[in-house]
Amino acid sequence: MGATTILRTAGLAATLAVCLLAPASAGAAAPLTIGSGHKPGVAVDAAGTAYLAWYGPESTVTSLNFCRLPRGAAACDVSTTIAAPGTTLSRPFVTVDGATVRVVSYRYGLTGARFDEIWQFTSADGGATFDAGHAIGVVPFDEAVRGPGATLTVATNAFFEGLVAQNVPLDGSTAGESRAVLSSDHPYNGTVGLVDANTPLAVFADGSSNAQFRRYTGAGSLNDPAAWTPAADIGYADYPRLAGGPSGLFLLSGTPQNALTVRKYNGTTFTAGARIADIADDAQAHLTEDPAGRLHAVFGRFGASGLELDYATSDDGIRWQAGPLLSQSATLAIGQLRAAAAPDHIGVAAWETASDSSSQIRVAAIGPTGGASPPVPGKSVAVGLVSGKVFVTSKAGKRARLIGGATIAVGSKVDTRRGRVRLTSAATGTGTTTQTADFYQGTFTVKQSRPKGNRAAALTTDIVLSAASRSQCGRGSARAAAVSKKKVLGKLWGNGKGKFRTKGKYSSATVRGTIWLTEERCDGTLTTVKRGSVSVRDLKRHKTVIVKAGRSYLARR
Repeated sequence: MGATTILRTAGLAATLAVCLLAPASAGAAAPLTIGSGHKPGVAVDAAGTAYLAWYGPESTVTSLNFCRLPRGAAACDVSTTIAAPGTTLSRPFVTVDGATVRVVSYRYGLTGARFDEIWQFTSADGGATFDAGHAIGVVPFDEAVRGPGATLTVATNAFFEGLVAQNVPLDGSTAGESRAVLSSDHPYNGTVGLVDANTPLAVFADGSSNAQFRRYTGAGSLNDPAAWTPAADIGYADYPRLAGGPSGLFLLSGTPQNALTVRKYNGTTFTAGARIADIADDAQAHLTEDPAGRLHAVFGRFGASGLELDYATSDDGIRWQAGPLLSQSATLAIGQLRAAAAPDHIGVAAWETASDSSSQIRVAAIGPTGGASPPVPGKSVAVGLVSGKVFVTSKAGKRARLIGGATIAVGSKVDTRRGRVRLTSAATGTGTTTQTADFYQGTFTVKQSRPKGNRAAALTTDIVLSAASRSQCGRGSARAAAVSKKKVLGKLWGNGKGKFRTKGKYSSATVRGTIWLTEERCDGTLTTVKRGSVSVRDLKRHKTVIVKAGRSYLARR
């Protein structure tokens, strides 16, 4: 797929979203460079800390490098080279279980009984130190999946034996040379995923991208080809990538028209594809499913601003939100992409910038706030799409659908009537801490005063509710007036922690960690608390009322 073709058909929807949001944005966060080298592998724990490994840029014997990157950090808090035998040109695979971190790497040029082996390096202290490692298998894998259980299932690409899968243990033992040759005539781009916790499935293709799959039957050794179902054709699938989890097993691949599609495994085969992007570089694309079941796809393409890293997300594999995550100089590639995310749908994408010794390993945030710069006190907030459709209108009046995450100026209007947004604002005037809450089922304008005096003092973020005109309340018969009293002109749900204040016409509600509803009605502003407690200031009666869970307060006209 040539760059000329990509440039001719740059996606209008993605370009429009960037152009409309630009006036309201403080700019997307620049990617973080964590080292030099190639083919990063990444895992993310429940707290959002990323664990990355890659091989170095050396021309002869390559190094094996590791980084531990806490969420929101500007640099790795652990950055080390793992002492590994031999050399490699293959992507390492990373797993994390609490404080136990494993880096698995195919090595060759060894001086022992074998010239090549799969080695596992284990850290018991969160990646601070690694052991000397040991061999666990022999297959030169390019893709892998964790499981079943405490094992890793790997697959080859363009191996002389054909398409080979091997299940290797992560418990300190070894699989030796046992392995399953799944195809002799479809040896390319092997990828593996889990149908369920105990059932791996492999997809592989021939030189024309005609793909097949085989699934573990559930009986016998995974390293015995007889334990896998016969190969089944699934049609054209260029550079396939599998991702599985609570929402099912999904296949990302390219079409003959250079579009990216995602297909779901239905227990028998893969369904028709849902298109997520046109004219994308499917060779570099990657798909992951987080522990909560949300899908995240990352891929490179040429857009209006040059070479883009694009991001798409879906809860079902059918309906996708997609758009640019960041732009980069056209002189640098976005290759060998990988992504992982935590249960709260926030994670990282990692990639290399070139195929030579100048290549850098870069990382960017993905998820509800991925692509957004840190909020600036009194000037900007970060917003991220949680679900549904959310629209942002800048102070200049330009409206655009929110894709992924963005940084918007204070004074922007956010429409969540058909979606849910996660808003992160500065918690103090120094900007070193933040506060986050979700808002949904309403429209609001975000405001925050610039800090004065003590910059360490807490800042309140005002969420000003939008409502229909009170002319709708009407006048007339006593019965009609009674009915119109409770008519809702506007509403907004909030759920989060921090100093947020929702403001209606007749009251304001200040929270520090709760779920609450603000409704603008004909008879006043109603605050209802579902969890926690809220301090409601009645603006007409000049009094403050504490409203606890299960209760409401109406500030009357």
